[in-house]
Amino acid sequence: MTSEDPRESGPSNSTRAISALRKILTSSTLLPDPSRRPTPNTIHSFYISAKARGQLSQLDSGMLSALIGLFGSLSVDSTRTCVYTSSLLPYVKDSPVPRDYWAFVKEVVSLKRQRGMTLAHSDRYWMMRAELASLSPSKDGQPGYTHKFDRSLFRARKQYLHFSRHVFDPDVHVPYLTALLSSTDPLHKQWAIDAITSILLTHPFLHAKVMKVLLGIVHDTDTALLESILSAISIRVTHFPSPCGGTAGASISVPVDATAFTSALSVFPLPTPSPSPHMKAITELLHEAFSSNVPLVHRRSNLLLCSLLYSCNGSGIAISSLDFPLDGYASLWQTLFALAILEEVTRAAGPALLHDRALRGRIQEMIRSLHESWLHLMSNESPPTLISRAVTTSLFRLSGAVVDPKLFAACLESSINFGLWTGNSSDTVEGPQLAAMAAMHLATLMQVRGCGAEFIMKTLSSYSTDVQHQSVVMSAAVKDLIHRDVELAHALYNIAVCSGRDIDVDTAYLLARALPPAHAVGFLKHERFSRIQVGGLLSSIARFLKETRHEHYDTDLIDDIGISLRKLYSISPPPIHFRGHLQLLLAELCTRGSGFQTTAIIANVIKFYPAFFQFSFLLRLVCLFLRRRQFRCALRIQKILVGTHRGCVPNLRHMVNTRLGATASGRLSTNIFITGRKSHTLFRGGCFWAAGTLFKSGMSSGPVYNRVLQGLIYARRPHAAKVAFSRVASKVDTKSRTILGNTLLHGVVTRPVPGNGRRVRKLLGLLDNLVKYQQFAPDRITVNIILKALIVWRTAFDHQRLRALFDHMVRGGYPAGIHSPSHPPFSTPLLRTSGTLTLSKLPPHISFEKHAKPMLKMFIKAFYLRNDVEAARTVVEILKIEQKKTTLQRERRSVARLRGWMEAENNTGRRDHTSHVHNDRS
Repeated sequence: MTSEDPRESGPSNSTRAISALRKILTSSTLLPDPSRRPTPNTIHSFYISAKARGQLSQLDSGMLSALIGLFGSLSVDSTRTCVYTSSLLPYVKDSPVPRDYWAFVKEVVSLKRQRGMTLAHSDRYWMMRAELASLSPSKDGQPGYTHKFDRSLFRARKQYLHFSRHVFDPDVHVPYLTALLSSTDPLHKQWAIDAITSILLTHPFLHAKVMKVLLGIVHDTDTALLESILSAISIRVTHFPSPCGGTAGASISVPVDATAFTSALSVFPLPTPSPSPHMKAITELLHEAFSSNVPLVHRRSNLLLCSLLYSCNGSGIAISSLDFPLDGYASLWQTLFALAILEEVTRAAGPALLHDRALRGRIQEMIRSLHESWLHLMSNESPPTLISRAVTTSLFRLSGAVVDPKLFAACLESSINFGLWTGNSSDTVEGPQLAAMAAMHLATLMQVRGCGAEFIMKTLSSYSTDVQHQSVVMSAAVKDLIHRDVELAHALYNIAVCSGRDIDVDTAYLLARALPPAHAVGFLKHERFSRIQVGGLLSSIARFLKETRHEHYDTDLIDDIGISLRKLYSISPPPIHFRGHLQLLLAELCTRGSGFQTTAIIANVIKFYPAFFQFSFLLRLVCLFLRRRQFRCALRIQKILVGTHRGCVPNLRHMVNTRLGATASGRLSTNIFITGRKSHTLFRGGCFWAAGTLFKSGMSSGPVYNRVLQGLIYARRPHAAKVAFSRVASKVDTKSRTILGNTLLHGVVTRPVPGNGRRVRKLLGLLDNLVKYQQFAPDRITVNIILKALIVWRTAFDHQRLRALFDHMVRGGYPAGIHSPSHPPFSTPLLRTSGTLTLSKLPPHISFEKHAKPMLKMFIKAFYLRNDVEAARTVVEILKIEQKKTTLQRERRSVARLRGWMEAENNTGRRDHTSHVHNDRS
């Protein structure tokens, strides 16, 4: 691939563009580096440059065809390819903005014509697509647009006729046919009929996309206009050798029921020179339905049944719209298609069919009429045994779908009377049919008469004494019951296993995926399941658990899932496409309490593929573990997170702070009891320490520890909080130690017991202990905590002592409005104090918002509770004055900063940036 750097050595500038273009259009099989692949615009610019220099003559016919195919392929949906899709697409860089290049395609085609070159089939195809791309069916019929629409379709048809007989790819024909049928002009519809007729006469196989167009035309067209299509079908199915030069028909498996027969019939297979018995029956049926001596009306009616079956296969069909010839004169073709359509209808209805009496009654009536019609045919025409067995199999299935014992018995009686059960089970044609009929009889028998093991085995023995044949029959019966009644399918599977009959592994896998987790888990130990099948089963279980997350499941079930996952991924990692299912399953295991198994499975996978799990999933898993208080598991996942995602620490810290705060609620802070063992409290021993020091490396900080202490205190675990503080006090700085100590002291104040006197003594004793042994440095918030404990002790502090205490605080430097330390508001005698209330030992800075305001509010409330209204009003006036001073000071500082009169100060020594650790609501 050429380089686009003009400084690179190579051809001269005058020949660089044509040389690069020739090299691109004759690329080797080796793909270039993605960064060196040219964009469509680059290739187009090479063409324009070569054209300007008159160098396009250096491009031969093959190069121009490659250029047309490349830009045509770039103009259509890249997910849909056809035989003419360019092989150069991997050599071109994808364009970030999709666009079409039809004008350029037309230009290159015009160049080939000007140079007298013959257009290849691919050139004509892309020229046709260019013409079709210019159409807008919504504008068809509008004045001034009809002529343009007709001209474009005419040019597209002209190109199509040149290559249509030489290519059998449906994606080549369907765009042209769809465009014709979108027009309202009868001439364009006739063109579509002519094209379909040509396809029927020339194509060895009819693709489902072409069949969809064909059946759509049949459904909306009168018989007279369909004469050419019906004649083509007659020629196709009755003449041999075929117009395709003796091409053999597609290989069709032995049809075992009406649905399989109609699927083979509706694609109109070509006759073969030496047909097998089932191919001979199919050929005779097609000849009977579409030979030239059959009236056109009857042929169209038979074709309409194909259309009805196709629409039923697509999205189901209303019973009211079904109109079968259910009298005694129905043909074999009509009977087969009517049975197939009813099978599709009952399959679409599912188990709900049994609960809708009106729908069930209507279908039951139609099935009985079909059975009577079939008996009439059997008596008068003696159809081939292959078809008779297929019809009987479908009648068994339908009688089970509506649970009709009388119809089931009648079908069984007729099958015995006509000798349908006699045959060679080892024959390649009779064997599958006999097994399918026996399986459908067995499945319907369980639906109609129950699932007694002895009765089932007796019936099974009546089919054949060969154990291998019995295993095939039971496998087919289980497979059919999975779609109708999964409980019966599971019961039949258990009977087969207990009796020593082998159910094939694919059927067992389908059954396991359809069962609820309680039963599906048992299949995880199936010895013949591959790793892919075990993974698929686990994903089904995960989805089912998510949908039923509020249901209770046995602990053994969850353990079995965890064991299977550990065993499955102990030696090799899961495929990357299984990541979503595995993450879903692990989340469900974590939610249901299997935390240690979850972490073990993740560790196994990470060992092989470190980046397998998404960061968001692991973070959510940590959150789940914290919510469920599985701190050890959270610590393991944290180590995995930090090891695989180095930049996750800040997000992890924020989440842990939030989650540990949430887990501190009273509802979640109850003790954990294990039946038969001693009660284990939530933060006991190592579990507590795992919570308190969850993220030691890179995560240890004051706020994290503070959250943990708050959770312990709110959970009424004061001793655990003291132990936690003693363990972390030496690991944090003085400021964080003060915050944690205040949190611990405030926990004593908020406890409902003991009484006021004991509470004050415990508080002061704890404070002395923290100062003496933990290097705790009290601050102004510590003072407020002590004041809170003293103020609520009413018997020791009446209104007179409370006034003296307030004067003491004013003398210690607290703001007092118009008063001063030398003239306190209540003029009480000096108060002798010791310890923390000796205010001179505290930091000098007093924050109004954090220190003074909470204190003033506590005193106001305390004075009102003691009916000292005068003192309360005095403190209120002080609070108002100080609030006003603080507001004015803040406004002045803001104005000064905005005008540049004052730089932002770094007042670390003056300002107190600690946050409150309690609410002053005393």
